[in-house]
Amino acid sequence: MVKEAIVLLMFFGSPLQIQEYTVRDGLSECLKAKRTISRNVKSPGSNAYKGSMRLACKKLMVKVDEDNRILEFVTVKKSELKPF
Repeated sequence: MVKEAIVLLMFFGSPLQIQEYTVRDGLSECLKAKRTISRNVKSPGSNAYKGSMRLACKKLMVKVDEDNRILEFVTVKKSELKPF
């Protein structure tokens, strides 16, 4: 099924590349997950994460299966997604 959805995108590496993506129930739920991940991704004993991970919530057209997992991006190529 093809639908427009809010997707949480995770980019990391050097250069930044998309590594993970999940459909979220809405923008507020996506932003909440983004904040939670940002707060919990740090080294033990460190006050802040110092790596190169970027998270983004975007509205995209995606093809999903019956479990709401993304099979493919419809209007944009996966390689063209940017964290900004």
